[in-house]
Amino acid sequence: MNQILFDIVRSKEESDRESDFVALGYSHDSEFPHSAFIINYNGELYEYGYNGHSITLGSLTDDYFHKISDTIESGEVPAFIAFCQNVKKMAKPIYGFFYSGESYNLDGKHLSDSDLGERMTCVGFCLNILKGALEEDYLEYMDWTSESHSKEYLENFCNQHNLDIAKISKYHRRITPIEFLTSGFFKKVPIKKVQIDSKIEAVEEYLIARIEA
Repeated sequence: MNQILFDIVRSKEESDRESDFVALGYSHDSEFPHSAFIINYNGELYEYGYNGHSITLGSLTDDYFHKISDTIESGEVPAFIAFCQNVKKMAKPIYGFFYSGESYNLDGKHLSDSDLGERMTCVGFCLNILKGALEEDYLEYMDWTSESHSKEYLENFCNQHNLDIAKISKYHRRITPIEFLTSGFFKKVPIKKVQIDSKIEAVEEYLIARIEA
């Protein structure tokens, strides 16, 4: 718990502005938790992510908690921002509970082996970005199965789009914002679900205490 108390900070109030960083952000402003990147560059904080409607990149305005990522070095922040800008220009994500190990390349093009196109949650978008930046999987995403989200969602989605559920189910998974935040405590990638599970209860307890304070 002491490490969590030290490493997770309230972005706008407690950030170290001296060093450039890329952090994994968690917002509790709405009914539904949200994930995005919190980026510190030249003493200014920025938010970058997908809100289910559009990709946002701009000055931090919302209330986030974040954990600085150890997978993106301080000196790599300018290149990371340039990459994010390329994706913002090119990408056209659609909201959906799917992740199949896809990514964005450095030119902002979406790369995927599935037939679903750019369907992703806020967390899925961040995973696309991290895989593109790192050029390898950030999470051992197959650890999250189709059981990580409601079967009814998948059935309704396939019925609405005239898709074969047997072909789509392997892409159906839900990786939550709290799991994404917790992944920031691990450096060696790909990060496994069992590693995240080992810390997530402490992270949840800490956030609840901070939010309710």
